[in-house]
Amino acid sequence: MDLDALRHQIEGFLRQLAEEEYLQQAGLKSESQGAVIYRQHQHLFHPTRLDELRAAMGEGGGTTGPRLLLEFLTHACLEAKVQDVTDRFLSEEATAFVSGEERMIPLRGAEVAIRDEADRARRSRLEQARAQAIDRLNPLLRERLTRLQEAVTRLGGVSYPALWEELSGIHLDDLEKLIHTLLARTQEMYADVLKWMLKRTLGVPLSEAKRHDLARLFRAPEYDRLLPPQGVTAAVETAAQKMRIDPKAAGRIQIDAEERQAKTSRAFVAPIEVPKRVILVVRPGGGWGDASAYLHELGHALHFANTDPALPVEFRRLGDASATEAFAFLLEGLLLESGFVRRVLGIPRERDFLRVVALHKLYLLRRYAAELIYERGLYDGRSPAQAAEAYRSLVSRATAAEFPPALYLYDVDPAFYVARYLRAWILEAQLREQLYERFDEECYRNDRTGPFLLDLWRQGLAPTLQSLAAQHSLGPLQIDPLIRSVARHLA
Repeated sequence: MDLDALRHQIEGFLRQLAEEEYLQQAGLKSESQGAVIYRQHQHLFHPTRLDELRAAMGEGGGTTGPRLLLEFLTHACLEAKVQDVTDRFLSEEATAFVSGEERMIPLRGAEVAIRDEADRARRSRLEQARAQAIDRLNPLLRERLTRLQEAVTRLGGVSYPALWEELSGIHLDDLEKLIHTLLARTQEMYADVLKWMLKRTLGVPLSEAKRHDLARLFRAPEYDRLLPPQGVTAAVETAAQKMRIDPKAAGRIQIDAEERQAKTSRAFVAPIEVPKRVILVVRPGGGWGDASAYLHELGHALHFANTDPALPVEFRRLGDASATEAFAFLLEGLLLESGFVRRVLGIPRERDFLRVVALHKLYLLRRYAAELIYERGLYDGRSPAQAAEAYRSLVSRATAAEFPPALYLYDVDPAFYVARYLRAWILEAQLREQLYERFDEECYRNDRTGPFLLDLWRQGLAPTLQSLAAQHSLGPLQIDPLIRSVARHLA
């Protein structure tokens, strides 16, 4: 098998797919046509291609690189079987609307409207309308899930989770042990601070909290005037330059901050051509939530745009996404640095701000921990009603707020990406403590920090989390630094 030819074909497929996903998710087109791209490249996804790659690996085709190619092609083979359903879902999501009090709101903008609504009764009605709109899309998501499981069986897999573990080399049992520890050790701290903050800010008792209440609580509109979009961008660019990092990567990073009706409310990065063309997509609005999303996605963009172009495609685009998420969390984590918040962003009385950010991070950690537990059971043949109830129960208990069961499929990212997030948070906390040791707690002002990060980014996705930890003498993944990262602001 000619691995170089295969890499070239994969590169072309990824470039087309990333461009399509950018146009659709950024609201530049409503109809998703990913299935067309999959059909154009269907020679890549034939099961015989997987057999050929396994044979090449057995004949000395290397280890890590070919393994990543096999992992990618296997998942692509599965996705090709369901891409028509994925396209239908994305197209319907892009054109779906939610009924507001006085206007129709695009479904993709409904979460923003919920966060912005101060009146609890109106917010509750918006939440209900959004859940109903999502529930109308659930048959498509259920069809996608069923056909994905069938495709796994045709490939000879026992189950989707088992196949994912085999391909990724990540053991979900080990990760689940860590997150059970996280849930147990943060339960009292989380409930105490959330109870106080909900009552103080919204006048809502913890026993009556709903998901939409947390969305409003973490919106924290009192910081909007201090964090206008342009101001945050300028402040972050100045800080990056002090660390000797070019925030635009010599023009390789483009920012799409245009307001569009069908644009997803979730910021994302489209790595069209790594490292030459990387698009950072945000929905403008201001406030600390947008600042957090911008920093996170800038971390991804800087990583991709500074990846060594000489690396083969699997090390530029196909490795363990836990690594790029860890780098994104490193930049997002600047919002938990007292000096950065006060000196760079100019927020007075930063202690209150840090408490909001830390509680939100703990909320996400606990929610994603519950979602991993839930997703591990999602493929075991449960009925839709059983799966919806399992989602509602697990996530509501972890977050101390009632979640709509209609989100039970809408809230699931493909390919156990929730596991990548959790591993990334754990590694990022360990890596941050080492940054403190090397460059002190105000590493964002140290001109040696940038070269250190650039060296990390140049490796692309070649290192696994374990090899990154070994490179920097971090030891095995451990939960203590992660808990410390939030507890210091919630005490």
